[in-house]
Amino acid sequence: MVTLADIAKIIGSAVPDGSAELVVSGIKSPVHATNTDVTFLSSKEFLEQVKRSVCVAVIVKAGERIDGKICLEVDDPYVAYAKVANFFEDRSPLFNEGISKDAIVDKSAVIDPSVSVGPGTIIGAAVSIGKGCRIGARCVIERDSKIGSDCRIDSGTIIRWGTVIGNRSVIQSSAVIGSDGFGNAREKDGSWIRIPAFGNVVIGDDTEIGAGTTIDRGNFDPTLIGNGVKLDNLIHIAHNVTIDENTAIAAQTGISGSTKIGKRVIIGGQAGFVGHIEIGDDTFVGAKAGISKGTPPKSKITGYPARDLMTMRRIEASQMELPALLKDIKKIKKQLNIDK
Repeated sequence: MVTLADIAKIIGSAVPDGSAELVVSGIKSPVHATNTDVTFLSSKEFLEQVKRSVCVAVIVKAGERIDGKICLEVDDPYVAYAKVANFFEDRSPLFNEGISKDAIVDKSAVIDPSVSVGPGTIIGAAVSIGKGCRIGARCVIERDSKIGSDCRIDSGTIIRWGTVIGNRSVIQSSAVIGSDGFGNAREKDGSWIRIPAFGNVVIGDDTEIGAGTTIDRGNFDPTLIGNGVKLDNLIHIAHNVTIDENTAIAAQTGISGSTKIGKRVIIGGQAGFVGHIEIGDDTFVGAKAGISKGTPPKSKITGYPARDLMTMRRIEASQMELPALLKDIKKIKKQLNIDK
């Protein structure tokens, strides 16, 4: 049984007098919360919904009060919501306890007894999988790959040979980890010679790789994804890219080979990076930006080609004035009897 005191401990909040032993069954939105659910208020936009909610308690910003509600005060309600949601997440096996009879597992693979493996999954030679991992259906985990503990590998994922994945990582459906990079040498006659990739992919702890995302193996050295990195769906990471810890990248971004992305970088959707550049720590990259050169730490860039954020905002504001400016120019030309 989970009590409000348990929830308060998770988020670092004090428990209002007399409410510590109230039973909590989950966390839901204000509209759907029952009298045993907690909810949260991270925006004033939802204040009226929270007031009408029958929730057992509401997570609020420190110093806020809502009449008639038990309030758990924290510095950041949205972060607290994330912590509580993780606590209540269903971590039961995706298909079955243990290894499905319809899975194909090489006899040399080392799989902890606590691991669950769904039907149709293929696990190759010398693969190791740590305790508590949940492997979905029809995954392919090729030879010599190593997966840490408490990972979730969703159905249809392909993990190619020699890949290393840390602890508590999530790989969502149809991700391809360790595919060959786009490496070709061109002959004088215009034909291409494929360049094989001898490296691998190394993914750290507490990472998330979104559905349909592809990460190419390195040519010689590994492609590196650091601890705490969050990759959205449909991202492409080319060979020998390095993404440092706690960076987050939104969907449809493409990063060319040998680019280095620093720590705590935030990248908007559909951004595109040329190869062999370095993006400094704590940089912000706007959506649809085209990044052709590196940035120092704490940069804020956007646009195509990417430039300083405030410079681009001024350019965009100026473009709004172009129709009126053209009219003024035509008037002036007419007054001066200037031909077209």
